[in-house]
Amino acid sequence: MMKIIIALGGNAMILPKERGSKEEQVKHIRYTAKRLESLVDRNQCVITHGNGPQVGNLMIQQEATGEVPKMPLDVLVAETQGELGYMLQQEFDNAFDKDVITIVTQVVVDKNDAAFQNPTKPVGPFFKEPKSGYKEDAGRGYRKVVSSPMPLEVLEAEQINSLISDNACVIACGGGGIPVVQIAPGKHEGVEAVIDKDLASQVLGNQIGADLLIILTTVPYAYLNFGKTNQKQIEKMTIDEAKKYLEKGEFAEGSMAPKIRASIRFLENGGRKVIITDIDTLDPALKLEAGTIIE
Repeated sequence: MMKIIIALGGNAMILPKERGSKEEQVKHIRYTAKRLESLVDRNQCVITHGNGPQVGNLMIQQEATGEVPKMPLDVLVAETQGELGYMLQQEFDNAFDKDVITIVTQVVVDKNDAAFQNPTKPVGPFFKEPKSGYKEDAGRGYRKVVSSPMPLEVLEAEQINSLISDNACVIACGGGGIPVVQIAPGKHEGVEAVIDKDLASQVLGNQIGADLLIILTTVPYAYLNFGKTNQKQIEKMTIDEAKKYLEKGEFAEGSMAPKIRASIRFLENGGRKVIITDIDTLDPALKLEAGTIIE
């Protein structure tokens, strides 16, 4: 029995050209549950997840009316943790042979993190005209940009570890966790930011002493020269190789780079292995026959 962090991408629940209805998301979650059933039932597992499309939908709803007050980003992350946690928990509880529990998770960041002085993370809907706090995004329009500081600590890690030790499967760190800063010893408050889901998963994994970090994305491998005619899948990679490829810019910051960065940090802080793959390739990847394996 291993202690495993399984990180699901938010885009796995809303596919391109879908509107993101409950029915669409539940269908994809149900499929994921079937593919994870054996792994989760045989191990101590924490499942983390992204929330990009879902929090974007909430921001569109907020822009649609002035009749109700807009909520700050930490509250929107909390809302999507509850929304997605409910759907994931129900479908996983139906599929797995163990209890499934969702934890509303707070993740501590440094209030002096340089990211707060240089917001770069685009979130939410696109707009045709520029607004204060918005930047042009790849020719598609203007989006709000927010800070994305480095995660330092998951406040609920001890409780999460206790639950999985008691044979529960825990859903945590939804959307990278609710970003909070310490305002006094033992006291925290939310901040306007988003945390990378894979980096938050790495921090939680190291806090609870996880053996394996599985990052499930939309491709079966990490690639060199991704999207080019000489694209090459990476089957195995050492920490040193991963660092070299990062420095050379082989991985895009908006997609694979944070996953590789989280993998390096996980392994350097006590983790044993990382697997990067998609849900359909997970079974052979667990046998070390597919996917990108980093050790």
